[in-house]
Amino acid sequence: MSDKIKPLKYLGQNFLCSPQIAKKIVKLLGNIEGKNIYEIGPGMGALTTHIINEGANLTCFDIDLRSIDYLKQKFYNIPNIQIIHSDIRNINLSEENKNISVIGNIPYNITGDILYWLINNSDNIDCAVLTIQKEVAKRWIAKENTKEYGISTLALKLYGNTKICFNISPNSFHPKPKVTSSVVLIKFDKELYKDINKEALLKFIKSAFNMRRKVLSNSLNNYFNLHNVDKNQLAIHLSNHNKNYLKMRAEQLTLQDYIFFFDIVSKLF
Repeated sequence: MSDKIKPLKYLGQNFLCSPQIAKKIVKLLGNIEGKNIYEIGPGMGALTTHIINEGANLTCFDIDLRSIDYLKQKFYNIPNIQIIHSDIRNINLSEENKNISVIGNIPYNITGDILYWLINNSDNIDCAVLTIQKEVAKRWIAKENTKEYGISTLALKLYGNTKICFNISPNSFHPKPKVTSSVVLIKFDKELYKDINKEALLKFIKSAFNMRRKVLSNSLNNYFNLHNVDKNQLAIHLSNHNKNYLKMRAEQLTLQDYIFFFDIVSKLF
């Protein structure tokens, strides 16, 4: 089946060609009968077939017209599928698109974009099941004080719970990628940290990791200047709470640390 559409390298296409793995991935969505599912980059429909068989209302998004044409022929007259020629990154979910589950085998070169699209639309999304590069998946669930720990780790903690479900051998794809893939389940929690300005906090965290080898007193210097934060005053406030954040590196702080740190900083704006 993989010879019907030639995978394009510039689109990062590696088509899943194992029906058993495809079924296992879809099962991670749980009971999806009657549920609204968005599939990112369906390709030749390896996941699509199983999603439809489970009785979901499926909307597929692909930028490859060859895939769109192929899927429209393959699923002709199937009532519970809509196939759209569009980049999912250009889709903004509205009030009409609630309680959606997202699934997809994500091209490695746009994984970061997809993550932040999910986060920006998380009020409308219940969960996401994504096949991504194993090394990226490790960063998404990393522990503090490790080289993998970073912005994406903290962003996902801020919006929900993430876990690696299983890994997939390169042999399950055509063409075979040079790396192992991981299937990741993200469950978004709309009540989690709902009283926090998450967007502003994430900007603060991104600034902290801008120069991750330096202590935060240096890596956050531009942020402090931009917001007219007096570092001497900040140091006094932190000392009063027995916090030594300015002498620590970005990867040493937990999400709770960043929330506390940002709360003190924002009061000095």
